[in-house]
Amino acid sequence: MTEGPADRDEWADRFDQQAVACDGLGSTLYGRLLHLAADDIRADGPTWTVMSARADLRFGQAGPLRLVGAAHRLALAGAAPDYAALLPSCDGQAPADDAVLRSGWLDVVARHGDELRAGLDREVQTNEVARAAGLGLAQAHTRFPSARLVELGCSGGLNLRLDRFRIDLGDVVLGDPDGAVRLSPDVTGPVGADLRLPDLGDRIGIDPHPIDATTDDGRLTLLSFVWPDQSERFARLAAALDVARQVPATLIATDDTAGTLREVLAAEVPTVVHHSIVWQYIPTAVRWSVTAVIESAGERATPAWPLAWIRYEPDEWNRLRAAVWLRTWPGGADRLVAHVDYHGRWLAPAA
Repeated sequence: MTEGPADRDEWADRFDQQAVACDGLGSTLYGRLLHLAADDIRADGPTWTVMSARADLRFGQAGPLRLVGAAHRLALAGAAPDYAALLPSCDGQAPADDAVLRSGWLDVVARHGDELRAGLDREVQTNEVARAAGLGLAQAHTRFPSARLVELGCSGGLNLRLDRFRIDLGDVVLGDPDGAVRLSPDVTGPVGADLRLPDLGDRIGIDPHPIDATTDDGRLTLLSFVWPDQSERFARLAAALDVARQVPATLIATDDTAGTLREVLAAEVPTVVHHSIVWQYIPTAVRWSVTAVIESAGERATPAWPLAWIRYEPDEWNRLRAAVWLRTWPGGADRLVAHVDYHGRWLAPAA
């Protein structure tokens, strides 16, 4: 990528790349829409007028998703009814004709440019609940009887409550068998025997801009980043938001992720640290600092106060999937737990 603000052609390419990713992850609507937005950027149209004001966003900051998320928020809030009519999440219907979709998109951009520019400052906060299946499987493999759970890039902290979800992995059910949030990814092999989640105590989330999922505004923000033609994800998120109101968690807002994590990990308590599709949003220098903090805490770990680090992040060998890795201390052993879909639709346990 270029240094400094990306130019118009690079931004158009970013939109096209995100379109391919969305289509591959089951959102035909966003696949089409983001390609149309890319064409408008190349034509120096209103989409570029909005995006150029935030052209310095890094590739990993997901500018295309910020923009369509901001437009979706307007539709969900009732501020853009014509655009809402094109979105299934707003009881609308996605048009079959690209010309109609293009017209609706250009209209919302022209009418709400200021709100969309402001929305580009909002971090992408999907808080994808279905990733709890991969996170939960790794957590069960720690074999910790009990632990506190710490999440980096927690968003609304919904996955801090994963022990209250029903996670059906075929021959193993983790969490609450009667949980209102029910996850049942396609599992391609055995996940292991005698697995159970640790009894969770404190639940601590760390994020530059955490969302209070118990508020109406927080609910709207989280819903806005779910892709509008994925109704199953909407229903799952709604159930998880209800769980969040019932199960307290502490969310810490900080611009010093490494420093805050260092303070949290100073306590001698069995701890699981996890994160999912967050690493790309963290600047490289900060990633190194966070890694050093976790490894330093691992060196202090004992059998009575063990530490686990779970990473649900893009697979470096195949970017079309994510990988779940588990590292535990004492010892610092690292193991691949599973390959997984970005949105938790399938899970392939490691051999």
